Amino acid sequence: MSKEQAKQNVKRVYVLISSMIAFFTAVALWYWNVAPGWEKGYFGVRTLLAVGVLYTVVYTFFARMYDAHKIGLYRLAELLFSQMLSFVIADTFLFVAAFFWFHNFSRIRISIFLFGVLIQFLGAGFLIFVMNRLYARYDEPRKIMIVYGNEEYKYFLPKLGEKRRYRITACLSEQEGPDRILDCLADCEDVYLINVGRELQNRLMLYCDENGKDIHLSMSLNDLLLFRSDISHSFDTPFLRNKRNPVAWYYPMVKRAADIILSVCGLVILSPVLLLTACAIKLGDGGPVFYRQRRMTTGGRVFSILKFRSMRVDAEKNGARLASEHDDRITPVGKVIRACRIDELPQLINILRGDMSIVGPRPERPEIAEEYEKELPEFRLRLKVKAGLTGYAQVYGRYNTTPQDKLRMDLIYIRERSILFDLQLIFYTLKILFIPESTQGIEDGQKDALKKSKSPVQTPEEDCTGGGQTDAGKKRCGKEKRMKQVEK
Repeated sequence: MSKEQAKQNVKRVYVLISSMIAFFTAVALWYWNVAPGWEKGYFGVRTLLAVGVLYTVVYTFFARMYDAHKIGLYRLAELLFSQMLSFVIADTFLFVAAFFWFHNFSRIRISIFLFGVLIQFLGAGFLIFVMNRLYARYDEPRKIMIVYGNEEYKYFLPKLGEKRRYRITACLSEQEGPDRILDCLADCEDVYLINVGRELQNRLMLYCDENGKDIHLSMSLNDLLLFRSDISHSFDTPFLRNKRNPVAWYYPMVKRAADIILSVCGLVILSPVLLLTACAIKLGDGGPVFYRQRRMTTGGRVFSILKFRSMRVDAEKNGARLASEHDDRITPVGKVIRACRIDELPQLINILRGDMSIVGPRPERPEIAEEYEKELPEFRLRLKVKAGLTGYAQVYGRYNTTPQDKLRMDLIYIRERSILFDLQLIFYTLKILFIPESTQGIEDGQKDALKKSKSPVQTPEEDCTGGGQTDAGKKRCGKEKRMKQVEK
């Protein structure tokens, strides 16, 4: 059995045992809280089995959404957090079902539910630890090759450096020529093409298809605008038709109704948190509790966004700029509320007013957007829909994600937006609320996310065996490994 097959088997066992934990804990919680149980005969057994299966379906849905089953790809703590978030949401559904069974909260034993959550936590933690160690026995860094056509690849390299499961075997410019690039492809498993010309791209795709290698293509704005295009057969020559499919007629009404309901419920439920935060900010330095800032929404309309103040009162005396990683303008209270996203909660008032929506592209400041548009005129395409509290770019990106990548993700949302997609992003937001990396600021000394500060990055550029080369790779490329510094 190959290592790849062994890893797949470990994943299957991990998913199976996770599902078994979900099934049996659900059955136990229902039996101890609600019954009927085994002593009720066929009806009792049937009820318990139905509860266990439905619970497992709900758990599996959220486990897949939060990547709780991707053993070997994430840190142990992140996997455990994803597992527990999936279990807790499923437990909440089970708790509500128990309430409707009894029609009375007082008859539900909360201690039993809490004990069940503890069992799930311990079981998931032990399972993740054991299966991750077992997976690591067969896991090796995945060998990847990068072929680039412009300087944008420099922003991609640091992201690979954060993932220990990747090893760069080559980083070549398309100017090296197809023959040399094809020679180096033999020593890699994945190929990343970043803004590569169409002719070379087609040739590499054909090679990878024939040799069973995965290929990853960067997406230009044109690619995104053609996302999920149809094939047109109006003539005997096939065309790619960029058909403008309008959103469902009921989508705007349902979205606005959901915005009103969720914002009102959020303000009521979170009112104790809002009050405590306001008191903490006021006692911290005596300054104003709220901070108002000009932002842009649909069609470029400017509105005043409302946030809890997390910086000094004179934070922008030298002009507008984004928060950096070690920004001394952030107050002690501000560090806490920014880490927990509490500073964003007053925007529920903006949503209630109609300036924003729960889901949509994040509203940008006019000054910052103007700077972005100088180098990226397409940045205004984000303004086709109403700005949002959370969105696709917030779920899959970071605070310091480049404007180009933010625009790509926002265009994906605009193209794919629907009620189910919005609901998925809302649920996924629950996970990123507790991930520190998603609030990481821009580098110190920067004004916006367009330009990176200069710091060396080791890259095997112009060396197809760089970054941990093999003897076979040296022989194929015919050169000794050499590394050189490039500036981000």
